[in-house]
Amino acid sequence: MASLIELGDIHFSYGSVPVLFGVSFDVQPGEVLGLLGTNGAGKSTVLRVLAGLSSPSRGVVRYDGREVTAVPAETLCRQGIALMVGGRAVFPDLTVRENLQLGGFTVSSGELETRIERELARFPQLAARIDNLAGSMSGGEQQQLAIAKALLMDPRVLCIDELSLGLAPTVVASLFDVVREVNAAGVTCILVEQSLTVAAQLCGRAVFLEKGSVRFTGDPNELLERGDLARAVFLGSGR
Repeated sequence: MASLIELGDIHFSYGSVPVLFGVSFDVQPGEVLGLLGTNGAGKSTVLRVLAGLSSPSRGVVRYDGREVTAVPAETLCRQGIALMVGGRAVFPDLTVRENLQLGGFTVSSGELETRIERELARFPQLAARIDNLAGSMSGGEQQQLAIAKALLMDPRVLCIDELSLGLAPTVVASLFDVVREVNAAGVTCILVEQSLTVAAQLCGRAVFLEKGSVRFTGDPNELLERGDLARAVFLGSGR
């Protein structure tokens, strides 16, 4: 099966500070892929490069057989790549309704209302708080809103940065159910995670990054057996 996304020899620097060093991996259509690693490993930067928000200094990004290395983020979004950035990707001073309306900026007004109703049916808690400020909601509700905004785009590829960070296990479980639901509908999912145990529950395959380089690609359960790498996932946060 042809890959849906390919990253080849990606290098990236923030100013004079190199962050990614020859990152290469592929994403298959319909899979849930985990990007694992500790803080500073380069996971979020990989997502930004993939989504067109950051341009690599070297390397190639291909999407659906076409090179898209220099394609702007808005164009890639219209072509089906949706990115939910980390850190509660909502506008806290806007209402839930206003957040959703802004999230569907590429969708026609008539179609947008239909899609908003669809997402409110998926997330009843958002429907109950539709006129509340997003910043007044719990962390879990804000994550629901962030996912709903991304799903308004009807993406082919959903990229999620740190879905579970700082949330209670019951909230994480409910968000995982949503990811499984959209994946079952054919959406390819790429999840940035620090937790190997979380990734093993949800991802069929994992890419492990350490200090900007790929150290492992394969079944996340196999990574559990690699003591040298597993220790880095569990113990390396913040180092």
